[in-house]
Amino acid sequence: MNSDNNHKQRQIVDKHSKAFLSGGTFRWKRNQEEIKIDLLSKIAERRIVRTLPLKRLMAVAAAIIVAVGITSFMRFYSTTITVPAGLHQTAMLPDGSTVELNAESSLTYYPFWWPIERKITFTGEGFFQVEKGKTFQVASSHGTTQVLGTSFNIFSRDDIYRVTCVTGKVKVANSSKDHVILLPGNQAEILANNEIRVSTLTNVNTEISWKNNLFLFTATPLRRVFNEIERQYAVIIEMDVTSGDLYTGNFNRSSKIEDVLDLICPAASLKFEKKSTNVYLIRKASE
Repeated sequence: MNSDNNHKQRQIVDKHSKAFLSGGTFRWKRNQEEIKIDLLSKIAERRIVRTLPLKRLMAVAAAIIVAVGITSFMRFYSTTITVPAGLHQTAMLPDGSTVELNAESSLTYYPFWWPIERKITFTGEGFFQVEKGKTFQVASSHGTTQVLGTSFNIFSRDDIYRVTCVTGKVKVANSSKDHVILLPGNQAEILANNEIRVSTLTNVNTEISWKNNLFLFTATPLRRVFNEIERQYAVIIEMDVTSGDLYTGNFNRSSKIEDVLDLICPAASLKFEKKSTNVYLIRKASE
């Protein structure tokens, strides 16, 4: 019985095979139009499947661009405070730290980045009172000062970089990353050869007396003394002489500038002449 069934099946297969090979008509379960519609439907589905991931990818890319833009804005948006000649000003920083700025001083910080990094770019002279928190860094052209919570004075003008620790502990580093740690009463100065010189002051208040409008000088070149007078009074001082004299003394910013010049010039055998409203000429007293 089984052999008869197998024989009939082989005959059917042979019949369809001969018809297909001889170019005869082969009957499919679906006609040609149905097959075409089915194929087009599958192609359309594939297009939809491929489009969806691309849209998601574009959305992710857009989100990344926005995030990078916001981060860049926070990182590089800065605030600069500049104090002109003749004025003193106190700057309040985002964490409550303060900087008392002497005349012709400037600082720049990044307010939106402050919770991540407390960093300031500074030039001039300032007295810093830093709140405790993350490391607080002050960068100048000749050196860097780092603290956690303390008070200190920085003088950074021309070729002079001098840091005086008043309270707490201060780390001062030069451009070669050499550093020293200062305790209250210590002062560090970065010399022209990049060496860091540390000294101990007998009275730290003499270094920050400028906050009370009192300016003290010990064996200071006269040109630097006159430079300080220019800053404090917003004037121009022209020197008709080259003086290598050193000056030891002081002046009070509350005094009139003429009184200050009357005090300083005779000590170096000099005299002054007022050329205009804010211009003074220094010359030898014998002339």
